[in-house]
Amino acid sequence: MLAAVCTFSLAACSGAETSGNSSVASEESSVESSATESSAATDSYKVTFYDVDGTTVLSEEEVASGATATEYTPEKDGQIFMGWFATPSLGHEFDFSQAITADTKVFAGFMENVEDSRTFAIVGSGKSPLLAASSWGGVINDEHYMTKNDGENVYTITLDLCEGDEFQFAINTSWHDQRGGGYLETTDADGVSYFSVSGGLSDDTKKSNIKCLVDGNYTFTLTTHPGADVYDTANSNYSEESKENYNSNPYDTISFTYNGEMKEAVADVTTTYYIKGAIVTGWQDDYDEKYAFTEENGIHTLVIDLDEGDEFLMTTLVTTEDGNSSVGNEYVRFTNITDDDSKKYVDGTDSANIIAKAAGTYTFTYDPATSQLTVGFEAK
Repeated sequence: MLAAVCTFSLAACSGAETSGNSSVASEESSVESSATESSAATDSYKVTFYDVDGTTVLSEEEVASGATATEYTPEKDGQIFMGWFATPSLGHEFDFSQAITADTKVFAGFMENVEDSRTFAIVGSGKSPLLAASSWGGVINDEHYMTKNDGENVYTITLDLCEGDEFQFAINTSWHDQRGGGYLETTDADGVSYFSVSGGLSDDTKKSNIKCLVDGNYTFTLTTHPGADVYDTANSNYSEESKENYNSNPYDTISFTYNGEMKEAVADVTTTYYIKGAIVTGWQDDYDEKYAFTEENGIHTLVIDLDEGDEFLMTTLVTTEDGNSSVGNEYVRFTNITDDDSKKYVDGTDSANIIAKAAGTYTFTYDPATSQLTVGFEAK
């Protein structure tokens, strides 16, 4: 009897084990089948290319999972294609290097093809012939203007530039529609930094100066898209009369080619330093001799009475051999003062302007070779 029970139990155990294995095998088969179907379903994804309206389909592409979509250029009569974007608002460009891992929508950006009727010129200051004559755009001669390509919104100019020259492009002496450092496609070429985006009268880098870092001959190309020009109407100083001061464009670009060494000799110029301040000149550029440094053996000196709290800096006037003068692009500020003795008499602001600590007679000595400014003081 015990043997029979035991045999039954073994049989029962054996039967349960067989039944369990069958169930597991069935489940595993089902999972494998489901995984195979899922894998087959995600072997590729659809990339849909939409028109600028966000609804009209321009084309579709089946892309293997993990592969990339194929970029192409659509055409529309009277329109310029501006690129593919990741959102209907065209907020940022679509990255065609990203792997496609889901169905994806891409949106075309178009703008009206408008002929640009403006004329652009280089405006700035420096030691190169054109910029020495520019006086920050106060003078625009024929040679300052860019040449516009026939049938294209493309402007070019070839000129010599010196290290330290600063400039932008604009349509007139008021710097309307200015195109500055923020429009540069790059500041480097072949591993060399030829330009930097320097300061300006705006926090917007598009309106910042382009500063030359390497002497040479350059060709600049400005490409414009006037159909996409925008205006900062929210600015408190904006008006219909001043609107071109607040003009910008998200698609305009500036590119450059370095052509080699300068074609002409650097203009022989004389740089004179002047003080300019809140009290001493009312922040006006006053080139009276009483505000000018005198030069001896390369060292520039100014002795002047200042009121306590006067905020100031040093500016420059550049004069060429033929006697033509223009505002320079070199400034001497608190950052040029490094010795502790000088700092006993002056403070600095966040913008690196200099502040007189007390009323009295100040002696400023500047060495352009070292960019060092020292300060002496005698109380009244």
